[in-house]
Amino acid sequence: MAELRTEEEQVEALKNWWRENGRSTLLGVGLAALAVFGWKAWQQHEQQTMQAGAMAYQSLMTAAATQPGAQLDGERRKTATHLAGQLKEEHQDSAYGLYAALWLAKSAAETGNLDQATAELEWVLAQEPESAIAEAARLRLARLKLAQGDPQGALARLEGAAEEGFQAAFYEIQGDAYQALGEEGKARAAYESALAASANGGHPLLSMKLDDVAAIGAQDGQ
Repeated sequence: MAELRTEEEQVEALKNWWRENGRSTLLGVGLAALAVFGWKAWQQHEQQTMQAGAMAYQSLMTAAATQPGAQLDGERRKTATHLAGQLKEEHQDSAYGLYAALWLAKSAAETGNLDQATAELEWVLAQEPESAIAEAARLRLARLKLAQGDPQGALARLEGAAEEGFQAAFYEIQGDAYQALGEEGKARAAYESALAASANGGHPLLSMKLDDVAAIGAQDGQ
């Protein structure tokens, strides 16, 4: 542009440049604006979805709330089950959908529907959730196998190492499975590992389990 001799030449050069590049420039600006608008719209949608999920989950927790040791009555369980099913369906890609499925599994187990409980937990694992949720589902599935009289199936669920923070429950279930199979030595080792991993030295029931298998082992050794 510095080489142009007249103002008219500058104007003509600008017109030529616009004819050659103006359309692509406008297109680029338009695409950039659309990208910014789309990103903001997506963020707003995600925020609204999370807020809706949080509200739905709070409604579920309110409907399912009971006093310690109490069970839900029929009508409240029906309401909570409906809310949990809706939450799972509408927010299956979020943690709220996973929590809903975990609650549905718990409710099914409480009412004796172990197959339904198993299906819900399998669904949770199929979503490939974060490790803590996956481990909680895996341990619950192992407990369900024990409740169904399948200790070998429970042990199969416990293949691999326990996740951090779940070792006590992992080894206790493992001990229960070995005891059900009559393998007192392995059961005792598992209960000892559970006690070692427990906060504040474990709990009375776990200590009783260990005492029981130790007593059986002593009798067998006589």
